[in-house]
Amino acid sequence: MALARGCGEAHPYGPARLTSGDSGTFTNNFDCAFPLEETISGSIKDMLYLDVDGNPVKEILTAQFGGPVSVSWTNLATGKTLTSHQAAPLTFYYGPDGSPVEARNVGLLFHVSIPGEGNVLLDVGRVVFRRGQGLVFSAGPHQEQSGDTGAFCAALS
Repeated sequence: MALARGCGEAHPYGPARLTSGDSGTFTNNFDCAFPLEETISGSIKDMLYLDVDGNPVKEILTAQFGGPVSVSWTNLATGKTLTSHQAAPLTFYYGPDGSPVEARNVGLLFHVSIPGEGNVLLDVGRVVFRRGQGLVFSAGPHQEQSGDTGAFCAALS
């Protein structure tokens, strides 16, 4: 595996890179009063930066690397589906023991708009989570995080 010295100072061989084209589906029981089937699909580039001893320092997951990353929500009872593209990079910072200590998401997470109704789910801006502290910073509208999903759920009913 390639090494880097600190955050962003590349070793002559560069950081380790992995591109994933997997998709995943799970049951979302937290956005609406009814279950949603949530599917995430597309390519994500994973860049892992290591220190000179091979310990992880930083990891950047970049959406839209090999085409759009899509998130879709389906109400299996009604068959209605809404879709969004995700474009926000997710960055993890690791402690000396190699465990993640902070996660930062900056940019567009979700944007679901319905013609004639406008935005029904918008999650854009910046959020920072720290281990043991939870959410420590938030800027921008984050409807899913704040529980403002009424219009989104109504569109799937």
